[in-house]
Amino acid sequence: MITKITYITYQTFPSEKANTIQTIENLKHLNRQGLEVDLIYPLREKNSTNDISVINNYYQYENQINIKARKHYLPFGKSKYLEKYTYLISHILWSYWITKNYKIEHGSYVFTRSDWVFYFLSRKNIPVVFECHQLTSLRRTLMKNSIKKIRSKIIFLNDYLATDSDLDVVNDTKKIAVIHNGVDTDNFNTPLKKSAKNTMVFVGNLLRFNKSRGVEFVLQAMKKDEFPEDMSFKLIGGPDEEVGRLKDYISELQLNNKVEFFGRLSRSETIIEMRNSNFGLLLNSDEDKHSISHTSPLKYFEYLYAGLGVIAVDYPSHRSLPYSKNISFFTNEDSRSFIEALKDVSNKNTLNKADLESLSLENRAKKIIKFLST
Repeated sequence: MITKITYITYQTFPSEKANTIQTIENLKHLNRQGLEVDLIYPLREKNSTNDISVINNYYQYENQINIKARKHYLPFGKSKYLEKYTYLISHILWSYWITKNYKIEHGSYVFTRSDWVFYFLSRKNIPVVFECHQLTSLRRTLMKNSIKKIRSKIIFLNDYLATDSDLDVVNDTKKIAVIHNGVDTDNFNTPLKKSAKNTMVFVGNLLRFNKSRGVEFVLQAMKKDEFPEDMSFKLIGGPDEEVGRLKDYISELQLNNKVEFFGRLSRSETIIEMRNSNFGLLLNSDEDKHSISHTSPLKYFEYLYAGLGVIAVDYPSHRSLPYSKNISFFTNEDSRSFIEALKDVSNKNTLNKADLESLSLENRAKKIIKFLST
């Protein structure tokens, strides 16, 4: 019987990145299932803290997680020179240092997003599960070596990640599970009267790997005669430099009265604006393999739970999402296809109460515990 989760991760807390929100909210719901939860992460000089009040305030809930941040003496983040390599070296060394004296606790499982933590703990035959969010050649190698150990398991966020991992045990349900992201329903408890205004919204970082998410394409489509005249567009997210650039672009297109920027908002503010919209967008670049095949975006589940119609680029990753039949798909960079998808989304069915409950992080936590118990 599992009684404790020790979550070891090479993330920074607090952080505006969606991956830290995913981590904190998942741990909260694992804790609510009766598990003790420890969170261990590197305590970098300027970017992170072990102050529980700061963590609580940033993620806007009363944290019952045991914060056990550890000092970070390594070079990553202290210099931009060869950043990719200093990150890798720091990650390896920190993971080795944090795991070298780790002892098995009765009823405990280590949960990690770090492939190196997974690798080092697997070598010690400590019960560990790796949650895989994307693939690299190095990660595939580490997973192949680690999953051979009897107490090692992997959770993939979608079927394509599992298939593309090339693991021999990909069909072994005791070793491998596909468990999509979910929605923290706590964020939707406040009563809200939806505005009658016809609005589509995009939530998230406006850049990925310093490249556009494809917002310019949407703005260009808004200039077409076929685009619904009463439709407005809300953008929630940063960075500030990209917001400034897009505002200039909107001025050139003379769309100022139809586009509203909110920048970065708190979680509660973001959810309110999301719920006060009609349609949610999933956008990305064709240059990003992760977005095309491997993503399971948190905002998708929030769009659905908020009752929004979802319009998405026609990628395999989006087709593999739960309830993808409710998505109105369009061909990337094709304005006619986008406008048709926007008009068609109103014909899609809304989810019933049981469907919505299946998207919850409470339900996801139960799936994770069941998987770790097999």
